[in-house]
Amino acid sequence: MKKNTDGWLKFRIVLVLVVLVSFYGVVFFRAFHLQVIEGKALEQRARLQHQRTVKIPSRRGRVFDRNLEELAVSIEVDSVYAQPNRIEDSSKVSSALAPLLAVDRRVLRRRLASSKKRHFIWLKRQVDLGSEQRELIRTLGGVDTVKESRRFYPHRSLAANLIGFTGIDSDGLEGVELYYDKYLRGSTMTVKAEKDATGKLLLFEDVEDGVRGMDVVLTIDRTIQYIAEKALRKAVAEHGAKGGTVVVMEPHTGEILAMANAPTYDPNDIRSFRPHQWRNRAVTDMFEPGSILKVFLLAAVLEEGILDPNDIFFCENGKYRVADAVFHDTKKFGWLSVYNIIKHSSNIGAVKIGERLGKRSFYRYLKAFGFGEKTGVDLPGESAGSLRHYTRWSDVALGTISFGQGISATSLQLVGAISAIANGGFLMKPRVVKYIRNSDGVVVEEFTPVILRRVLSEDTSREVARVLTSVTAPGGTGELASLDGGFKVAGKTGTAQKPDPERKGYAPGKYVSSFIGFVPAEEPRLSILVTLDEPQGSFAGGLVAAPVFKEIAKESLAYLGVFPEGSSPEGPPSGRVVEARLSNKASVRHGTAVDHPERIPDFRGKTIRSVLRIAGERSLEVDIRGSGRAVSQSPSPGGPIPEKGGVTVVFQ
Repeated sequence: MKKNTDGWLKFRIVLVLVVLVSFYGVVFFRAFHLQVIEGKALEQRARLQHQRTVKIPSRRGRVFDRNLEELAVSIEVDSVYAQPNRIEDSSKVSSALAPLLAVDRRVLRRRLASSKKRHFIWLKRQVDLGSEQRELIRTLGGVDTVKESRRFYPHRSLAANLIGFTGIDSDGLEGVELYYDKYLRGSTMTVKAEKDATGKLLLFEDVEDGVRGMDVVLTIDRTIQYIAEKALRKAVAEHGAKGGTVVVMEPHTGEILAMANAPTYDPNDIRSFRPHQWRNRAVTDMFEPGSILKVFLLAAVLEEGILDPNDIFFCENGKYRVADAVFHDTKKFGWLSVYNIIKHSSNIGAVKIGERLGKRSFYRYLKAFGFGEKTGVDLPGESAGSLRHYTRWSDVALGTISFGQGISATSLQLVGAISAIANGGFLMKPRVVKYIRNSDGVVVEEFTPVILRRVLSEDTSREVARVLTSVTAPGGTGELASLDGGFKVAGKTGTAQKPDPERKGYAPGKYVSSFIGFVPAEEPRLSILVTLDEPQGSFAGGLVAAPVFKEIAKESLAYLGVFPEGSSPEGPPSGRVVEARLSNKASVRHGTAVDHPERIPDFRGKTIRSVLRIAGERSLEVDIRGSGRAVSQSPSPGGPIPEKGGVTVVFQ
């Protein structure tokens, strides 16, 4: 009996051991399977359940004008998101959020309901919320906010078509914002959101900071831009025009000081405007220049030595036949010199000058002035214009191109071409950015003036300028562009019919009216082009565009402190220090404007290296204070070099 009892006990012990070993074996195997075999996969699933990674763009770099006035900045705003899988009552949440986000509650409810299984959705990004509104959102459960950066343009529509705008993710979509996006955008910031067992957001941590975008400093001068926009807006309204453009360039460097468009838009409220209002007409829109092309015809024949301004042509009393076409003038001119053909803008005179020059030579000079090809400006969407090869010109085509029809150009091409005459014969590459600096203010890339090619000799340029001053003299077609007080204006009017793409030929009653020129004629500081698209009533360029040129030139020169010889300002214009105009003509040296050696140069905006180089060339002592870019100097530029002491230049 005892033997049976002992055997049963041993059996039970063995059974228990087998059960225990089997149980712990299964547990061990399961643990091994979970920890080793499926460990990485389960760890990843756990992260997905307890963490949410949100990528947020870093703060975008700023855009400044040439004087470091802010034109585009980024401000911190709230973006509202939801975790739909945690929201119990989507109707209640939608009703509470609707007035805060200015979104229809039904739209919010549908979005939450359709995303019920999702862990994260944006409800509205980049909204302005107060502290009380943020706290209310956080009490709803499953809804919270995160800080993001939103683009803000403090001067609203000022230079909007040039600056452009960004999208919701701070990516550049138009203008400088698009062209220099890789510099401005910086890198993305990754934020990991920790959640508890119920899915509630606990905190944001482990933030991987993105690199803030770089700052872009434009060549644009905010004040001159404002002057140009004001004058253009006034003219468009006064003449009922469809639109218009103004481009102001520094002729010696190719720097764009202003680029105005009408219509324009407010980049802070982009949805209220249509795409045709976004585009920068000065670089995208082509038009037939009309009589302003006679300037470059004149330059070609003078440079070739074929004619001089005193040579005369019979202008056929207003009617001249070439092949199967008849050309007309607005007045019946008889004998006119080349000088007076330009002054009175005779089409027939221009046709005869073109015949004397010939197709091949004329084409070669038009190409040299930059027509038919892109300028290479640092802006998106530039058009090349249209210039057919001379082998495709008929005799009639030679005649029409001589007075600006049968060829198309952009405003930027034209102002670049007139600048080549203003600066002594150099075609400069136009640009809108001076330099780019990082978040510490260190310049990482600087854009210096670039000479594309020499087009004319300095003597020819000077002679063309002399002839163009007759246009703004009494009796000239551009008399209304003349300035009071001793300044001479070199310029040309243009009145071109608009082509009709449907019916071919030209649309009746539709014109592009323009005026192009530079001031002062003897020592040019500004090249300016004004165009008005389809003005109503009076449409002659000398009547509608020339006065706009005058207003912009007059106010801009006063702002720059440029005054005629022997005159002095009554006081600083616009509250700024007056800068006396240099008494000797600036020259082009390696693409940059060089002031008279006996005057204090303008160091503002230059690097320390540039200041030291210029000072060394003048044997001028300079006291360097600070680092970065020169923001001020004493004594002021333009005055005589002091006999004792030097110039103090402040950098920042």
